[in-house]
Amino acid sequence: MKNKMLDLPVKDKNGVSKLSYSQINLFKNEKREYYKRYILKEPFKGNEYMDFGTKVGTALEHNDFTKFDPEEKETLQKCTRLDLFEKKITIDFNQFILVGYIDTISSDLRTIIDYKTGGAGKELNYLKNEYTQLCLYALGIRQQYGITPEEAYVNFIRREGNPYKGGKLKVGKECLMLPIDISENRLKNVYWETIKIANQIEFFYHQYKS
Repeated sequence: MKNKMLDLPVKDKNGVSKLSYSQINLFKNEKREYYKRYILKEPFKGNEYMDFGTKVGTALEHNDFTKFDPEEKETLQKCTRLDLFEKKITIDFNQFILVGYIDTISSDLRTIIDYKTGGAGKELNYLKNEYTQLCLYALGIRQQYGITPEEAYVNFIRREGNPYKGGKLKVGKECLMLPIDISENRLKNVYWETIKIANQIEFFYHQYKS
């Protein structure tokens, strides 16, 4: 028997409350921005860094590096490409759902990878407990297919340049494979943490509504 559905600001076409990792991350780190984007529904404005990340991800998905110079292409060709790309997962938490897209995953569902770009030192963010994206994706694969992935990595691609100082963003020379902890204990902790955060979001949302 399902518990009472949480009332969250984002819902799917059937009216079911819906979360994503990006929502969770923004709520945890920038509540003012969460409020503007998901409650006030202000139009989302991207930036050069987000556009660059999308450009890199698209190139890796399609194995097409024609928009990059030879040195950038050399780095991107070192990155790991698995069998499937942008695989959708949905986790039913009974009171809400969480939807995400796995950048690349092996056909046996045993290995999952998320691509990230960033400047010097940014890779360390993905080795912290606060980074739970791949844990959520592993939970989604388990719930949908009865298989728990055995390996998870952030494939971190070094980014160079600063467009706000007249520089052009480009792919650097490093493509790092960062192993992510998806042990049983970590997955359990992330599962219950996600429910806790969802309840905090509902409370935050109801404060606005009242």
